[in-house]
Amino acid sequence: MTTKLIRTPVIPRNKADPTQSARPVSRMFRDIENRYYQIKLAMRRLLDEKLTGRAQASNNQSYAVHGNVIYQVNAGTYIYDMTAAQLADLLQRVQMILDNNLLDGGSNNLWSLEYIIAEYERGTHQAFTNLSVQSPIYEQQTTLTQLLSRPAYLNQIAATSVSTYSDWRLESDKARGDLANVISDAVGRGINPSETAEIVSKRLDVSMSRAKNMAQTEQVGALRKAQRLETEWSRERLGLNTAMIHLSALKPTSRSWHVARHGHIYTPEKVEEWYAEGGNRYNCYCSQIPVILDDDGKVVNPGMVERLAKERAAWQPAPKKSKSK
Repeated sequence: MTTKLIRTPVIPRNKADPTQSARPVSRMFRDIENRYYQIKLAMRRLLDEKLTGRAQASNNQSYAVHGNVIYQVNAGTYIYDMTAAQLADLLQRVQMILDNNLLDGGSNNLWSLEYIIAEYERGTHQAFTNLSVQSPIYEQQTTLTQLLSRPAYLNQIAATSVSTYSDWRLESDKARGDLANVISDAVGRGINPSETAEIVSKRLDVSMSRAKNMAQTEQVGALRKAQRLETEWSRERLGLNTAMIHLSALKPTSRSWHVARHGHIYTPEKVEEWYAEGGNRYNCYCSQIPVILDDDGKVVNPGMVERLAKERAAWQPAPKKSKSK
């Protein structure tokens, strides 16, 4: 019987972090925070150097709006000694500061690839370990070194490098456009340099928040993709009846439709389709691990499926915040 050859998949113990990505993501977050700190220091030096002029007495108050934030500023109190060409040069240097930090290493060796590729390799390792546990056939005919040197694996790493650089290029350009609006508005309306620098700093905080969300999506996404592809390739190479079991991050803040998939079985293709829908891939810590099904297309250990179903039923979402009257 085929079922005698199939063993139970390994289920991560941490229910809130089934991808085991909390530490890798935190490491990348610290790197991002340091890069934005360096951007702020360089930006402050640049503004101190370039935003020169003279104050003009005024008691009028005005407001500057950027994004969803309203800043109260002193209107008409500062006259800048700056031509259009000088403003254009300042904005060019803003772009250089952003690129030097966010695109460090260039398209061939971008700083963030170290984190993304490490997660892709970890996902491949996890899939290898899990499939080896479940299938003696897989264990006998597959080595980790073999997997990491296959052309298909190396091609995926190359594709990941291109898409990751494109994402960070877009964020750098978006931040540059945002800061260009802030600085141009400040010069045009006479917002003094100190208040301008404060607005710039807060807009960089918004960019950093976007960068962290992108980093989490890229890291966990790389791990999940590696597991998904090895699940597919093991089916193609060895003829194994492989699928994936969804393990939701059972946090109070988890999305209900993510939790609803906890413990259910999907093909790798269906998993990929689901992550392509809406915003399912963003800020998601769910995992899908490879499972080998029996001749009837079922997981060998029904007790495991029942246990996961109980976890799904026991999950409680965070209470909704009451609206202020």
